[in-house]
Amino acid sequence: MRKTYRYKDLEFPVADDEDVQLTVEFVSDGNMVQTVINTPGDNDPEIEGEGTRLLGKGMDLRDTQTICFSDVANPVPEEDHVRINYKINDKLIVEHSNEKSEEERPYIVLAIKFPNK
Repeated sequence: MRKTYRYKDLEFPVADDEDVQLTVEFVSDGNMVQTVINTPGDNDPEIEGEGTRLLGKGMDLRDTQTICFSDVANPVPEEDHVRINYKINDKLIVEHSNEKSEEERPYIVLAIKFPNK
């Protein structure tokens, strides 16, 4: 069974009218990632590989947690670690790292709240 790494109770204060963007950034080589972000409403953005997606305005993200789920694979035999940075509005919120001997196909789950600034 694949290992899941959970990052709970993350908070990133934003103003009501502030755009909130999530970035997935590879640190290790050879990562293949599919990320799905569950935001309030029907518009759940996805990121294939690395990249940035708009989650919405701060006021629209207040009432519930935003859940970010990444399905990761790193098939490069020369790479010993899986390393991925998660950023909100260009600020690091989580730096995930695990040794491939522990899990080379991890699931990564972030639970993020956006309180008012």
